[in-house]
Amino acid sequence: MATSAEYKLGEYAFPRGWFAVGSSSEIGRKPVALRYFGQDLVAYRGESGRVVVLDAYCPHMGTHLASGPSTATSRSPTHMEGDNIRCPFHAWRFGPDGVCNHIPYHDGPIPPAARIKSWTVEEKYGVVFVWHDAEEQAPDYPLIDFPEWDDPQWVRWPGLQHLCDLNHPIEIFDNMSDVAHLGHLHGGDAVAYENEYDGHLMHQRQRSAVEPVAGVFDATYSTHAGYVGPGTAFGRFVEMQAVQLICVTPIEDGTCRLWQTGMVRSRSGTVDDEARAFRDQISAMFGNGLMTDAEVWQFKKPAINVMQLPGDGPFRQSRVWYSQFYNPRAKAAEIVGRVAGVHYSKNWPPFTAEAAE
Repeated sequence: MATSAEYKLGEYAFPRGWFAVGSSSEIGRKPVALRYFGQDLVAYRGESGRVVVLDAYCPHMGTHLASGPSTATSRSPTHMEGDNIRCPFHAWRFGPDGVCNHIPYHDGPIPPAARIKSWTVEEKYGVVFVWHDAEEQAPDYPLIDFPEWDDPQWVRWPGLQHLCDLNHPIEIFDNMSDVAHLGHLHGGDAVAYENEYDGHLMHQRQRSAVEPVAGVFDATYSTHAGYVGPGTAFGRFVEMQAVQLICVTPIEDGTCRLWQTGMVRSRSGTVDDEARAFRDQISAMFGNGLMTDAEVWQFKKPAINVMQLPGDGPFRQSRVWYSQFYNPRAKAAEIVGRVAGVHYSKNWPPFTAEAAE
């Protein structure tokens, strides 16, 4: 395991961005303990339906808000009131903004320090996302957009699938510029490939020659993949009309959690048993592909210094783009400016040129 500092990514151990912290189906009225970004958190769904994520520890005596299920407070109907939560130890009540708004045995003013951090949360695609920012500023880019999600001809994955926990997320991110591994790890050969860096967006476009899969794709297929910030990656598989969402969230400085979900267009235009079976086939294919990478990721030493060859892919440019999120946002434009635009790899023609043939 290596830390962000050892990779020389920037000033911060954890990057700025939107990150998955769980599946929507996992968050209900009962508080759930989470740990990400080296911090303990608590998540619950308020009476309004809103998902609330707070720092886990009560400022009174350090009680974890998701602990003590047998306490009188936790068993009381006042434990979860509206969108509020009470500490199981002394029943201090905190609102979704993290501010203590009631202490049952105290008549005076509530101390201003009786508050905990409330995280910016968005719930989308059956995923609970939080915004992490060492500078504690508002989000400076939106969540990834999948217009297909609301299209009735597309069938969704049943939920966010936890694949595994791994080492530093940069080792996963490197895949987006690693054209040489595609044939040697996954089989098949890339016939066109390029990366592009544009602000908080990173793109990978490729066309590959592979063994045909009946009913899925022929001997070649095209993908448009990339990252939206450092925590969400996407893959659009053109011929099979499928979309994959990959979520990568730091746990500690040097470890991360890997999930996937997605959607695929029904070949009949109707979401029926046949469409759901096709979805399950594609989901397994995507998951198996990622886990083939994970077999290597789990046991490799940290790639602190990559012995880059001309045919590897633009590792260094991608890592420069990625480093913007580990530095103050005031530096982001200058960092991205060093690598902005389209980059290619020796031995593979640009995707744009190949696609025009």
